[in-house]
Amino acid sequence: MISRIKRRHVIIGMLFVCWVVGFLDKTAINIAIIPISEEFGLTPDHQGMIISAFFLAYSMTQLIGGYLVDRLGSRRVLSSAVAVWSLGTVVSGAVTSAVGLAAARAVTGAGEAIFPAGGSVAITENFEKTQMARAKSVLQSGASVGFALGSIVITSLIAFYSWRLMFFALGAVGLVLAIMLYCVMPPRSDTLVAKDAGAKISEKQRIAGLLKNTLTWKIASVYFFTNIVFWGLQSWLPSYWVKVKGMSMMEMGAYSMIPPTLGFVSFLTCGWLLDRFFHQKEKYLICIGSAVSAVFIYLMANAESIPLAFAYLSVSNVFLNAISISVFVSIMKHFPHNSVGTATGLINSLAQLGSFASPMLIGAVLSATNQNYGIAFSVIVGCAVIVCAIATTFPAIHSKKIVEQTA
Repeated sequence: MISRIKRRHVIIGMLFVCWVVGFLDKTAINIAIIPISEEFGLTPDHQGMIISAFFLAYSMTQLIGGYLVDRLGSRRVLSSAVAVWSLGTVVSGAVTSAVGLAAARAVTGAGEAIFPAGGSVAITENFEKTQMARAKSVLQSGASVGFALGSIVITSLIAFYSWRLMFFALGAVGLVLAIMLYCVMPPRSDTLVAKDAGAKISEKQRIAGLLKNTLTWKIASVYFFTNIVFWGLQSWLPSYWVKVKGMSMMEMGAYSMIPPTLGFVSFLTCGWLLDRFFHQKEKYLICIGSAVSAVFIYLMANAESIPLAFAYLSVSNVFLNAISISVFVSIMKHFPHNSVGTATGLINSLAQLGSFASPMLIGAVLSATNQNYGIAFSVIVGCAVIVCAIATTFPAIHSKKIVEQTA
């Protein structure tokens, strides 16, 4: 028993570190695009397309990644995913054109697409259901740590060296982690899922059950608009702070550590709240998170003071995290173990179309309005309101009933 508990801690710790580095790789382009656009002479539309290339591949690979994790287990698929996205990051530092950079970012996105479903499957393979929200919150908090570290690490590497060396360094670290992850994770025969004597259903029944479940599509819609909000902010705020607010790269990087640092705490807190008070009531946390986020994004967009604007951004980030963790916990707790990867992949595949569209959407709005960020932020606030409206329609269905529907 002791060795199993220790192994769980090592597994979730290793997954956490991989996702920290994954988010460094994922968000590096949002800062690097500033010097890259100067070097390559990119317009806002072209910048948006390069950033969106990651999310297009990220969306397209989600479903097949989730399916592979359900079939092959998390060990082989996750370690391979980390290796693929790290290679894409290395290549990003070697490109000589905007097209090459977009292609390299697509490879990075294809690798990272597998991690959300793979991480959820790894948790269901190794943790009891009463521990899943807290385990998932630890893993999800890696995103906040990645954002916080990225703000200072990426800006420092670019400022003191170059954007190319920054990509090389991040990719090399990821390749080492891919090997370590494979060594740490157990074969599927040693996991809890392998010992679970659940009902056997055909592949056709399993997929059909997911597609016919209305909750599948409502969760996907919520996460679609949440991603427009989140990545609309992440993709364009660095340029906003530097070009509109007149911040230096280093100053912007230092300030940008604040929201994700608080977000780290919020992920852990939300995981505890979901296990303790919102079990089978995740929709209420989604409604609260989206409503509060909309208010504070609006306040951020209209704040004159930079410290005050970052304070508002920090609050909105905390509540956006509440939506994200609630979405993934809903899937893990309300769908059968043998369908968690596929369900996560399907939902995330549809939802990541929002991540893909968001940078281009905001870029197009900025181009059409002569760089009017006020209008761009209004679009983002509107999407947060839509998230709240959809979440109110979630059915109040107990876990058992949803499992029966998907089986």
